[in-house]
Amino acid sequence: MKKLILAGTGHAHLITMMHIGKLIRAGYSVTVVGPNDYLYYSGMGPGLLSGLYQFSETRFAVRKMVEKRGGRFVQGCVERIEPDQNRIWLQDGQSLDYDVLSCNLGSEVVPLAHTADTIIPVKPIENLYTIGRVIEQRLKKESLRVLVIGGGAAGVEIAGNLYHLTKPESGSLDITLLSKSDILARHAPKMRNLALASFARKSIHVYERVSVTRLSDTEAFLPDGSALPFDYAINAAGIRPTKVFRHSSLPVSDDGGLLVNEYLQGVNHPRIFGGGDCISFTPKLLDRVGVYAVRQGPVLYKNIIAALSCGKLHPFQPQASYLSALNMGDRAGLLTWRSLVLSGRFPFILKNAIDKNFMKRFQVSGEHHEACCT
Repeated sequence: MKKLILAGTGHAHLITMMHIGKLIRAGYSVTVVGPNDYLYYSGMGPGLLSGLYQFSETRFAVRKMVEKRGGRFVQGCVERIEPDQNRIWLQDGQSLDYDVLSCNLGSEVVPLAHTADTIIPVKPIENLYTIGRVIEQRLKKESLRVLVIGGGAAGVEIAGNLYHLTKPESGSLDITLLSKSDILARHAPKMRNLALASFARKSIHVYERVSVTRLSDTEAFLPDGSALPFDYAINAAGIRPTKVFRHSSLPVSDDGGLLVNEYLQGVNHPRIFGGGDCISFTPKLLDRVGVYAVRQGPVLYKNIIAALSCGKLHPFQPQASYLSALNMGDRAGLLTWRSLVLSGRFPFILKNAIDKNFMKRFQVSGEHHEACCT
């Protein structure tokens, strides 16, 4: 019996996990390795922070999904891969052998030079829900200062959603967004201008083209010697692929992403496939955004079957452009699609509908009946 291992339970593996029953009926064994019982949808993370969404609305019960379909779920994190032995090693010392391995191990937040309980990375996504509730409680009796480090889409959404935590009867919340470049530098200039206008209306302070030279538990020091005090700092300064592939001596890109060909197949390692933030697609440089992980899912599933059955592989053909919609925290949003840039209620309504439809498609394990805060 050929053995398939799905390493990671990210968005690119959802299609395959949904079809585990078909794989088992075809005579293959399927083992899924994941860090916990749930996968949280990153696109709804800022809404978790503001309290717009509850846990049960934003997560997939991946253990139940796998086990209900006859697969084996192993809770753990991959430490390294031995491609010559067709084996993976987990951080707890356990090893698993495979005939075909698919990796959807995600990314990690680039760490800051200083760590403290007051400095919160945006991943795992659950962090955003937790810090949102902590800030809510503290605002009932005091004022707070929150610094968001990173001016990309995540940092912009987080700054906007922090504002939603303020209430007329609560203490004040002073929000500062710090970016080493212009905010939303990968988007159209109009998108940046609309975000800045939104922040100005909310009295959110923005520092652009400024880097943090040093951090303490409560201050961020800037190149001119000044300091920005904070009660909490949220690190949204950027992401990088997991270090697993570097530890495994597999071919990787400069930032550590697993090099894959047009079939999402590991370069020089035909038994290994990958999708999502953990890979580097050699035919074309792709942004590390969720839309590509989701669209890679069906291709990964087809090519996993092909690799197991010695069938024909299918190429992944990334779209030339993609819709980007941001939740700005007050049931308004920003949207860009090719040359079109919009702001206001419609972008939020559209993004909310897209996100909820995606959740509905894969929330097949009773997620809505679970306690909202577990």
